[in-house]
Amino acid sequence: MNIRAPNILLHLIRIFLLSIIVNNASAQLLKNKHSFRILWDNDFINVRGDGTDRYYTNGMRVDYFYTKSQKARFPSSLLLDISDEHNNIYGWGIAQFMFTPKNISVIDIQYDDRPYAGAFYSIHSLQSINKLDKTKVTTEIRLGVTGPLSFARETQTMVHRIINDTKPLGWKNQVPNDIILNYNINIEKQLLQPSKQIILVGIIETFSGTTYNAAGSGFMLRVGKFNNYFDDISVPLATERNKLQLYVFMKPIFRIVLSNALLEGGLLNQFRSQETGYVLSKDQIERVVVLYDVGITFEMPKYRVIISQKSIGAEFKGQYNQEYGSLILQFKL
Repeated sequence: MNIRAPNILLHLIRIFLLSIIVNNASAQLLKNKHSFRILWDNDFINVRGDGTDRYYTNGMRVDYFYTKSQKARFPSSLLLDISDEHNNIYGWGIAQFMFTPKNISVIDIQYDDRPYAGAFYSIHSLQSINKLDKTKVTTEIRLGVTGPLSFARETQTMVHRIINDTKPLGWKNQVPNDIILNYNINIEKQLLQPSKQIILVGIIETFSGTTYNAAGSGFMLRVGKFNNYFDDISVPLATERNKLQLYVFMKPIFRIVLSNALLEGGLLNQFRSQETGYVLSKDQIERVVVLYDVGITFEMPKYRVIISQKSIGAEFKGQYNQEYGSLILQFKL
């Protein structure tokens, strides 16, 4: 099958999603409340000092968040609004994530190991809170590309050259170009709050689309000094809130996975011959994955810092459990 047309389409999608982010973000600068968030994940960051360079090896995400009073229009109207008092935070973001096998110094395909894979996509999100029900629903639409068009190869190669680290040699075998179009839902519901210093929140999540299809559940436990988790947007006066927040948290999730395009290849991969790239078969995918996140948050009125250590169970047969560090910086503008 001739894949030039799909590749041209993927190039156009990449340009289009970048223009959406710029246009919509700039249009919201006059709104009252907006913030900027940077997320960085890396598998070399490990509190036990045994960082690696394999599997989920690096992730970067940048988001611009804002509130608005007017009625949501397309594509914001596709997101789930449960708020009781316009308790909504919208967002536009962009992200790049990359994955490698255990040994990046091998140039040939490493069969039965994780494929090289990259993803580059835009995110349109809505965090919607119902204070009365103590419920928060976060929905995301993701649009982008996987494969060489994600520029994951170029990014990792450049960074490793700058820091004089091992050159990754196997990117020519990466998962082929494909389309990312996913709709993700995360529902959080307060289960218990015995005091102002402790809260237990139940979590249900779903992922649907061309890249990742899964569903999971778990909980989040937060202990320390923090504001009410379900009215972060609507409390009008700083005097009614803690100016300094400091708390620890833990969040275990059990997830059932139906498909993962970063392991198996995506939608277009089903309609073309496998001439380039390496992917796993569906029989190699682990259908139950356990994730765990534990960390600490420090927050002042104008900024927030979150440092956490994350663990993810095997996503395919023969994979080791993986730990990686995560750093989030958020600034109110």
